Amino acid sequence: MSVPARVELVSLDVGYTLGEPAGTTLTQRLVALSPLPSQQAKRLAQEHLHTALPGDTDAVTLACEALRISPEDFPHEHQPPDFTWWPGAVECVAVISHASPVVTMSNVTSWDDRGDVARHLGPCLTAHYPSWRLGFAKPDPRALRAVAARHGVPVSGLVHVGDSLDYDVLGALAAGAQAIWITSGDRAAQATGLLKAHRRQITVAPDLRTAAGHLRAATAAPPILT
Repeated sequence: MSVPARVELVSLDVGYTLGEPAGTTLTQRLVALSPLPSQQAKRLAQEHLHTALPGDTDAVTLACEALRISPEDFPHEHQPPDFTWWPGAVECVAVISHASPVVTMSNVTSWDDRGDVARHLGPCLTAHYPSWRLGFAKPDPRALRAVAARHGVPVSGLVHVGDSLDYDVLGALAAGAQAIWITSGDRAAQATGLLKAHRRQITVAPDLRTAAGHLRAATAAPPILT
């Protein structure tokens, strides 16, 4: 697969692309409380809470109803877990920022947002968009379209980088954006049909460093990694 054809803005997923939570998230706590199958409970928790503002009691009530949890059991005291940045992640973001403006997009509840992504990535980051602030969560195509519009670029010139086929890749395709899918060869092989059908929109990379190289090549930016 070729490198992205046009790069005007890069959006990066955060969780499991740049690092991972070092503790239990609110969604994980709710899945443990719910009698529903774990994948169904996870989807419902995300659906109701990823775009809920702090203090949105209606969203909490609806989430509890969907998850079959008593509202009294909702963990209002939840504190965001620490986030472990993977080795080399910050350096790779810096490389990408030499090729294009970079933003981050994270599907996260307000309960789990530590608010330190922009601070940690520093000047190489143009903006950070947690879903609860943006009002849309991946794979809703409005999420990427809203970010592209905020930066004055066509969505076709936005390249979204992430590890999730369902949220990152399919979300990008639905929005009309390009995607770099960070995944293993085995997982990519399972999606051969999709990759072939969208070979001009999807690039596969085994890791963030390789993804940064693809973006650097697409913009002819000078190499700065050794």
